[in-house]
Amino acid sequence: MLAKAFRLRLRGSFAYVRAHGTKFNERALSFVVLRGRGKRIGFIVSNKTGKAVRRNLAKRRMRAAAGELLGRIEGGQMIFIARRGIDELSYAEIKSQMTSLLEKSGMLKANGGAT
Repeated sequence: MLAKAFRLRLRGSFAYVRAHGTKFNERALSFVVLRGRGKRIGFIVSNKTGKAVRRNLAKRRMRAAAGELLGRIEGGQMIFIARRGIDELSYAEIKSQMTSLLEKSGMLKANGGAT
């Protein structure tokens, strides 16, 4: 689980990262990153994904995967954006796509250091 201290929560913060960040894509996830100090991660799952149960499940899975990867993530503000079809993926597939996006963006530390 991702601690609340590491979550991006304010609408203005999301808008700033989306406007000034760099975007990377995978099949079921998009990733926007703005390098800097601190670690804050936000999650977006649109209504196109499905009803509330499916959206909440996708967010819980993304938060859990981010919590596991947190020690290896470099500092910055990040947003993971779920695309249509994420509700059909397993937790392992979501985690592998998140890892791939973090590697593409250069935000994943090689040694897996502590938070």
